[in-house]
Amino acid sequence: MLLIGAQERQRRVRAMRLCGEINTGNGPQWPQAISARRLQESLVRHPSGRWDKASYSSAALSLPRTRCFAALGSMNPSSAKVSIEEYKRLQEKVQQLQARVDSKTETIVRLGKDLELAQEENRQIKARSLTLERNLERVEQEVHKYAANEVDIKTSFKIEKQQLTDEVDTLKKELSAALKENEELKAEKFDLQKDCKLFRQRIAKYEIANLEGGAPTIVEESSHRKSMVESGEDELGKYEKLYREFKQIETDLHTVLGIKEELVLERDALVKKVERLSTEMAFLLNGDPRRVAEDLDSLVAENRFLKARLDSANEESETMKATLSKYRAMTEARPSTTNPIVNQESSLGEKSSVAVVNMKQIRELLSSHAIKLDDNDYKAITAILLDLCNDKQMALTHLRRANK
Repeated sequence: MLLIGAQERQRRVRAMRLCGEINTGNGPQWPQAISARRLQESLVRHPSGRWDKASYSSAALSLPRTRCFAALGSMNPSSAKVSIEEYKRLQEKVQQLQARVDSKTETIVRLGKDLELAQEENRQIKARSLTLERNLERVEQEVHKYAANEVDIKTSFKIEKQQLTDEVDTLKKELSAALKENEELKAEKFDLQKDCKLFRQRIAKYEIANLEGGAPTIVEESSHRKSMVESGEDELGKYEKLYREFKQIETDLHTVLGIKEELVLERDALVKKVERLSTEMAFLLNGDPRRVAEDLDSLVAENRFLKARLDSANEESETMKATLSKYRAMTEARPSTTNPIVNQESSLGEKSSVAVVNMKQIRELLSSHAIKLDDNDYKAITAILLDLCNDKQMALTHLRRANK
């Protein structure tokens, strides 16, 4: 009996050691190497590739619990009454271990989910970084393009500025030369006027001498007069030629000055355009919300065209008002038609100034033989034609300005 009791006691001690319930002063402890290896061998993976909480916890506790229950089951029934408290304590320990395993399992599952979220965020960040790199490359290409355009504009502006300065210098030289020629022509004109005055005095003296003297003196004086007249005609021809050249130079000078003003205006417009483009490019590069999406040049050109049309319309209205006032004055100045004979003898300016308003009526009036025209009539027709020419020239000028 003593031998059987000792064997039973040794079996119970081995079972307690396996379950980790031996109090040796430090409390019950599991062999970590054995429990880790057994837990690793008993872990079960879910078919989707993730750790299953239920299988993980059951695998973690299946082996120790079976071993403990096997050890307890190997005890004799007589010893079961003695180990009820130990059995309860073992159940409590098992429940604590089950709770710890559940918490660890939840922690591992949560860490797995956090890892998946972190991987997804990493993929999104990589995609955003690739998009930002592409946008940065595109912006750099646009910046290089704008820089190249700015350099081209600056070089062309410098070249045009140099050309304009050269043209201004040449125009100044031509202006000074034209002024000198003008002064010379004025001096020649003054000299010719003096010569004409002397010629008139000499002619008057010769005429007086011819009246007082005889026939031979008359012949000599007539020959001398002819020579003087011929020389005077030559001088007058030279003077008229110089005067025509002076007028031509003056018109050329006015034309050149007009071209110069147009070039200066174009230069100012280009300078403003360069400044505006530089400002807009700075806004675009800095991402300023004040940047303009539309084309400013088209808006400015349209505004300029509309303004020119408005000015031309105003000038045409003023011209029409002046013409109407002139025709109204002619109508008021027209005499009464009570005496048809007197009306036929009156001048055309008083008779048919209202009727003649276009070229067709003028042609009919000139081609008709029923009305006799005198000098006053022709003068009135000439004045009307001159007014029509001025009106046409003004309309043509407005059209040219509008086309510019």
